[in-house]
Amino acid sequence: MIARAVVFFAMSIFAGSATASVFCETIQTLSARSDNISLALPGSASVVRCTRSLMLDGGTQLHCGWSFTYRASAASEAFEGLVEAVTQCLGDGAVVTTDLNVNHPDFYDLQTFRAGGQEIGVSLKDKAALSETYVFLRVTLPK
Repeated sequence: MIARAVVFFAMSIFAGSATASVFCETIQTLSARSDNISLALPGSASVVRCTRSLMLDGGTQLHCGWSFTYRASAASEAFEGLVEAVTQCLGDGAVVTTDLNVNHPDFYDLQTFRAGGQEIGVSLKDKAALSETYVFLRVTLPK
């Protein structure tokens, strides 16, 4: 179990395999009881705490979220960096699903990766009413 761990990883489109391996190692060491994990995105001094939550099927997931200025290019770059890192981590065998369009005025993009019984979601969400854009990482934890 990882308790109150602070894990910094630098991810970008230009990141090498060493950077992706730190991210992958972090994901692989998570357990059903992982909580209080903190992650920082590249180019951001903001470290966020990821929290564990229960799922409808009785499983658990780890959820991390970073806020940016509404429609900031940094949010898109962070989203792309997370997608690239997850892609490198799970490899060519991962099945990637893009969520369907939603009838909502704000922008929303979700990439869901499935490989070897693991599911990782990376999403980008504009919230006009809040004047913020969010990047979320959701990792289904092993049972």
